[in-house]
Amino acid sequence: AGAVVAAEVSQSVFFSGGRIDDFKNDKEKRDFVACGAAAGVAAAFGAPIGGVLFSLEEGASFWSTRLTWRCFFCAMTTVFTIYFLNAASNQFGKTEKSSTNGMFNFGEFFSLNGEGSNFAAWELFIFTFIGGMGGLVGACFVYCNNKLHLYRNKNRTTHYLMLREALIITTVFTLFCVLIPVYFSKCTPLPVDMEEWTSQEKNLVDELIPLYCTKDTHYNEAASLFLVDSDTAIKQLFHFREIGDHSDSTFSSTALALFFVPYVIGACFACGASVPAGMFVPSLLSGATFGRLIGHLLHKLDKTRGTFADSGTYALMGAAAVTSGVSRITISLTIMILEATGDMQYVLPIMLTVMMARLVGNVFTHGLYDMHIECKGLHFLEEDEEIENLSFLEKAALTSVMTQDPTCLYPLVRVGEVSDLLRLCTHHCFPVVDQGGSNGMGGSAGGVHGASAPSRSGILLGTVSRNVIC
Repeated sequence: AGAVVAAEVSQSVFFSGGRIDDFKNDKEKRDFVACGAAAGVAAAFGAPIGGVLFSLEEGASFWSTRLTWRCFFCAMTTVFTIYFLNAASNQFGKTEKSSTNGMFNFGEFFSLNGEGSNFAAWELFIFTFIGGMGGLVGACFVYCNNKLHLYRNKNRTTHYLMLREALIITTVFTLFCVLIPVYFSKCTPLPVDMEEWTSQEKNLVDELIPLYCTKDTHYNEAASLFLVDSDTAIKQLFHFREIGDHSDSTFSSTALALFFVPYVIGACFACGASVPAGMFVPSLLSGATFGRLIGHLLHKLDKTRGTFADSGTYALMGAAAVTSGVSRITISLTIMILEATGDMQYVLPIMLTVMMARLVGNVFTHGLYDMHIECKGLHFLEEDEEIENLSFLEKAALTSVMTQDPTCLYPLVRVGEVSDLLRLCTHHCFPVVDQGGSNGMGGSAGGVHGASAPSRSGILLGTVSRNVIC
């Protein structure tokens, strides 16, 4: 949403005249989109630094120092606006820690073991395994969504078909959200031993849905996942305690599996449909469910001895793993999750998890964003990976890579002349000279002006490659 608003502002007819007209070009539009993406992430997750890094990692095709401080300024302004509006209810005095959060937050994390961390050092290997599993889940998601996207391009050709598809997806997923809690009618007792629980955890218990169960004493596990908003569901998976004590009430493995499978399938169908929907929150929620399921199974195998970390920790690792497996972002995702949790004890586990998810996912498919760019045929200049493999150039002679009769370009050239040049010439790099050059291509004359080198009166301004021209 932030990128869309930024693109519209930069090219809008309502903002015209004077210096504003200087923004109406492709370069400035790309910079505006990068800044808008940084502001959008900062607004959604309350993560300004993560937003800047997200623009660096995914949103910008070319990065510069100027674009860095622009994105930083936009993210800073966004978070300041949110903080200012939240402080208005308190007469702009002191505010709670949550006031700096965005529209979507993970809640407050803290140590369950006093000064100790919530996990043991040997559990880092388990977190790495979860990262690998998240990479597999992400690769399967991208593969299925790719096939679905190709089918849509071939068969969904009219606005009527797009509308019908959106209505079908909405109807089917709504039925799943209603019927599965009805089918899974198990009533679980509410936790009663909450003396050591924080007010946040007690408030989350109040959010549990007592569908077909006795109110104030029991709740329906499936309904508490399906029939609440994503923000609440994620916080319940992160903070609903399960530390190995048999008296801890939690989400059962059946309820988690019944939520995870249809939710991932529904997210796959919704991604790419003609609706304004993103993949960040669905990836986080499905990943949190996946991680919570692994944590719950480990505690069941441990038979309540409390060997493993809290299931909420595993839910956090699962959220990072699946999100990285789907999107293949690492640096910005790590910072966003750390800014959203506010707990630095998870730095190393999250880094290991997202890196393993990316490595495993890259073995099978590209990331979701790269896949959509490729399927839609968007003009995107990929990195030339073959250049890194041209080790023979270190020992090559100058005559094997250069020509005595280069074809030159002028700074201003017609599109038709460039097209003729690329069609008739096999060179991969073209010198750019000023108008003083006696031979070259471009300027006022039409066609290709031969292939001779420019005269000594011409000044070399630079070079341009065939890939950049294309």
